[in-house]
Amino acid sequence: MDSRMNIRIQGLKKFEKIKIVLETSRFYNINAPMNWSNNTFWQSEAVFLSDSKGMVSLKNSPSIGGDYMGIRDMGLFETLKAVSIVNKKHIKDLKDLPLNDVVSYKITVLSDGKLLAKTNFNRFYKNYNINYVDILRDSWQGRLFYDDKSKKPAIIVLSGSEGGIEKAQNIAMTLSNHDFVTLAISYFGMNNQKSSLDRIPLENIEEALKYLQKLTFVDSARIGIYGRSKGAEYGLMSLTKYDYIKCAVLNSPSDRVYEGLKGKRNSKHSSWTYGGREIPYKPFKIREFIMDILMKKSNIDDSGVMNVENVICLLLLIASTKDEIWDSYNASINIMKKAKSYEKSIVLTTTLGHMNTVPYLPNPRYEKYRTDKIYYEAALSWENTLHWFINYLT
Repeated sequence: MDSRMNIRIQGLKKFEKIKIVLETSRFYNINAPMNWSNNTFWQSEAVFLSDSKGMVSLKNSPSIGGDYMGIRDMGLFETLKAVSIVNKKHIKDLKDLPLNDVVSYKITVLSDGKLLAKTNFNRFYKNYNINYVDILRDSWQGRLFYDDKSKKPAIIVLSGSEGGIEKAQNIAMTLSNHDFVTLAISYFGMNNQKSSLDRIPLENIEEALKYLQKLTFVDSARIGIYGRSKGAEYGLMSLTKYDYIKCAVLNSPSDRVYEGLKGKRNSKHSSWTYGGREIPYKPFKIREFIMDILMKKSNIDDSGVMNVENVICLLLLIASTKDEIWDSYNASINIMKKAKSYEKSIVLTTTLGHMNTVPYLPNPRYEKYRTDKIYYEAALSWENTLHWFINYLT
């Protein structure tokens, strides 16, 4: 799913105008709302003019109409729109949760409304040779993706405040294709777990690390962590306590601990605990939050700020100057100034906001702001993520 591909149509008339339509109703989209089913129907289209050889190649031919304009080889995938939304119930039992590892597409070529060609194809979050196993612990659950033919580095994957393991597992599967053992973790929201993001033990990460270190096909000296949104906050907090994580990528991070949640309300407790005690946190104040948005700056105080001076692992941060959830931009600057990592870097996006995951996917969150730059920044962020782990774990 994170590989580019070219779509080429041959045997057309010279300088013939055609429409290409891409459709799918078997599609797990990480960027879609949690209650949208994989059976939601998605569609995109673009118009092209064939060349002097009767050919259209999305890698080289510009779209002259439809859902995007110009040359974008992955444009049809990035501009898919949810035409008919099918809702689903949240699955809380890990054994009942599907992998969602295959996406099935149909592509159709039309000229003046006449069907010229059609075909079906699949794209994959997980390569066929990658195995998986479910893990159940007292306060965390995981899904491990692995190829046990040789020792490999490992990556713990933490998703955000949506809870469960769905988004984390698809990020983990995508990373596993690049020769990593990956462990997607649910830290709340599944059966036998806390139902809300409230006082989650930091020891979950320690247990996951120890679990990976004992696996014969994991190189225990090469373990990394990937966290997104609240998962980035959770991941950074773990880096202040555990110094045997070699490298980390934190996507849309915070430099402080925020108040937990009880459903959609603030919990009046910390998001995290350590040694049975709540980690100091910044309380949520609606007036302050609204003023921060209106003034486009963060209220500066020290409540909940993490002691990131203890962080020594190789650290990549992905932050947006347009983050609509919290100020990941200034948080990242603060982290970079304080962390003791001998190799550290920030990837900045200036159009794409807080929801930044795997590339070449439509992003309904930014539908009315859709520009080529959003999709360029998503691809750039992911390329940097891969390069960081490949450079420093392999």
